[in-house]
Amino acid sequence: MSLIDDLKNLGIKEGDILYITADILNVGYYNKNKKNTMSDWVDILSTVVGTEGCFITSSYTKTFYRWRKSKDIIFNRFSKTDNGSLSNALINLPQAVRSTHPTHSYIGIGKNVSKYLSNHNVHSSSYKVLENIMNDGGKFLMLGTIDQRNAPQALHLVQEVLGYTKYSPYKWIFQTYYIDENGEKRLYTKTEFGGCSSGCYKLFGPLLIKNAVEINYVGIAKSALMDSQKSYQVIKKILIENKKYALCDNSLCTQCYGNFFYNGWKIFPFFIRKIISGAYSSR
Repeated sequence: MSLIDDLKNLGIKEGDILYITADILNVGYYNKNKKNTMSDWVDILSTVVGTEGCFITSSYTKTFYRWRKSKDIIFNRFSKTDNGSLSNALINLPQAVRSTHPTHSYIGIGKNVSKYLSNHNVHSSSYKVLENIMNDGGKFLMLGTIDQRNAPQALHLVQEVLGYTKYSPYKWIFQTYYIDENGEKRLYTKTEFGGCSSGCYKLFGPLLIKNAVEINYVGIAKSALMDSQKSYQVIKKILIENKKYALCDNSLCTQCYGNFFYNGWKIFPFFIRKIISGAYSSR
């Protein structure tokens, strides 16, 4: 059975709007070299969504600490991303469209892809693109990324809408440069963070119970397809009822347990424990 058949059996149809997180190596397909493999994947995904559909993925870029500015880190259309080989392959394709948000850009190929990316810029919230996709009935595909590193995609959008992302302990710390519409170099400061994704595997149970996710194999990797609206509503309800639901299992995680929004004044003994732990681990 081909990868195209696997994707169709998961529930993808021609005309779909897909937002993808992908770990291509997990799927188990390789064609001679990385370039051929990624070219094949672009063709596979383009074939599955057809001429009326499109697919989009994250293309987040480097930042620097505000007290250690780097003149070499300037976001542009071809800035390399750490979101994986699929994202970097798309960056080099002339037909791909990339949003201009300085740190949380997205890139995609297909019909109407500009509709979802064109308004995502320096003035936008980080996860605005997901809202655009959701409002048009799109789907979220986790291609080989069902693990403890990747969250169901609606999670960070829910956090943003509920205001969680504004409380990160990393707020105001990271910056980057970008070129504005007048060709001048500007400084951008991150004021929101989606947070840790390591505890988000806990969301799959409720998503399955509410029939908001389909899970099947693509190649040799378990993959998931979610209706964006339905998964968003399930996750939003969970976090409204229990904002700590998706926190990770690492008691020294700064994003989960050093965040005042989740833990209030308990963050002070947390940071004391973290400093002590760091002092002992360095011996």
